[in-house]
Amino acid sequence: VKLGRGIDANRSITDETDNFAPTDQIHVAVETTGSAASATLTARWTYEDGQVVDETTRSIAPTGRTFTEFHIGQATGLPSGDYKVTILLNGTEVETKDFVVD
Repeated sequence: VKLGRGIDANRSITDETDNFAPTDQIHVAVETTGSAASATLTARWTYEDGQVVDETTRSIAPTGRTFTEFHIGQATGLPSGDYKVTILLNGTEVETKDFVVD
């Protein structure tokens, strides 16, 4: 799981960072390997006190190495503070990443 400001055609992060400006589009790329007929990935974005900012779920059917991208951002800007993105696979938490908006 990587965070950054941009993604490429393969949905990989191109500008990896964990420190963002309020008006940045924040991307997370989740790499999966192996094969599955069906799986569900969820990105849950939370603010300092655990308040859910956004939650997006995608159905995937990976074959080999695959990247899935999620993102958040607001035209008016995100509030400054500490955030976390939690990645769930089929409803089970598999990884978290902390980041800062300032």
